[in-house]
Order: sequence, then C-alpha cells, then structure tokens
Amino acid sequence: ECLPRLPIRVACVFCPIGPERVKDKAMTLATFGRWAYLLVAIAAWVGVVLTLIITAIDGYSREAVARPGMFGGAPFGWAGFGQRMIECLSYFTEWSNILVAIVATLIAFRGSEIGSWGRALQLCALMMITVTAIVYHFLIRPTEVLSGWSVLTNPLQHVVVPLLMVVVALACGPRGGVSGGVVLKALVIPIVWIIYTLVRGAFVHQYPYDFVNVTVLGYQQVCINIVAILCGALVFLGAIVGIDWVAGKALSARS
Repeated sequence: ECLPRLPIRVACVFCPIGPERVKDKAMTLATFGRWAYLLVAIAAWVGVVLTLIITAIDGYSREAVARPGMFGGAPFGWAGFGQRMIECLSYFTEWSNILVAIVATLIAFRGSEIGSWGRALQLCALMMITVTAIVYHFLIRPTEVLSGWSVLTNPLQHVVVPLLMVVVALACGPRGGVSGGVVLKALVIPIVWIIYTLVRGAFVHQYPYDFVNVTVLGYQQVCINIVAILCGALVFLGAIVGIDWVAGKALSARS
C-alpha cells in the first residue's frame, strides 16, 4: 500500500523503487528508508541514554582538577549530580545526538509527513551531527585520551551516529521541501546553542570545549573560531541542498 503523496519525498536513490512509485513524479517514503532511519534512531538513543546514565552515576573517568575555564569541576559522587547533568546536556555533541534521535524517530514512524519544520530539523540534525564529527576528529580527538566508559560512548556519539545519519540521509532522503525559510529554520538550534554557551559561560566561567573557552582564549578568538565553524557548516548545508536538488531531478527522471 502506498503512502499519501507529499511535497517532501523520502526515497532510496541507490536502489530500485518498487510499489512506492506513484504518479506525478512524487515519491513517498520507501520501507527501506523507514527501517534505515529506525536504525539511526536506535543508535542515537542508545548513545544519549548511556551517556546520561553514566554521567548521572559519575561513571566517567576524569581529572581530579578541571582545566581553567573548562567543564569537569563538579564534585565527585552524588554531590556533583546536578552540575554533571547540566554540563553533559550543555555539550554540542549531546544536542546534536538528541536532535538526530528525535528526527530519525519522527521519520521512521511518520515517513514524509513531517512538514516544513520537520524538514528543517532534519537538515539541522544532519548539519549539527556532521559538525560534531568533524570538530571532534580535528580539534578534540588528537589530544584526547579515552578511558573507561568513554571508550564506548565517545566513538558511538562522534563517529557511529554521524556516519549512520549522513549515509542514510544521502541514500534515503528526504527529497524536496527545501526553501530559504526551511534553511533559516535549520540554523535556529545551532545559534541558540552558541548564545546559551556564551551567556552561561559568562556567569559560571566554564565552557564545554577548548575552542569556545573564553576564560583562556578571550571573546575575540572564540568568536573567530565560532564564525569559522559556522561558515563550514553553511558550506556543508549548501552541499546537502545541492545534492538534494540533483537527487530529486534524478528521481523525477526515473519516474
């Protein structure tokens, strides 16, 4: 049974389309696409839930004394529960993985019936999780020493989930439904995270990453770092929109 036709089309572009082909060159979510997004959702939720549980019980290995201006100074044990949880949920990594989990779940269960805000959130999740992977690989991983539970959760949230999300998005869509307004909506959450991080940091003088550590780098250098990352994110977003347009044309030609 075919799903209702919608302007936003989710379909696998690397495999033949069978009963999901519909008239007027429209495409609905293929069964393969829903299962693929379900896999992404499971991986993302497992990473988020594990990270929150391990953080709550103070299971991560950490330095006895936090570096200047950085997260990690919470008291050991249950005394530091509140601070640890707030800091955990203040990482861009957690924001991006939570968003991927929500978006992937939404698409897995609702298919292409996600509306303009759903499409914007999908683009935002794709952009944020890619930034998470790139920043981790080039700026954090070279100096990071993993131990304990982080050996499991760090690769899951910084490598596995980003890879799954990018591959599934490129292979299965959604296709179409992208406009200037949708792209602007996709930038809302990253901008909110930047404002939240800088405003909160101004009060507590602690930051999640070295490249936004105002205490050490100062506002000028931090702003330069943020602008550089945002520019890279916009280039990636433009590339995704371009790929979406080309794939949409290819699907239209095949139908």
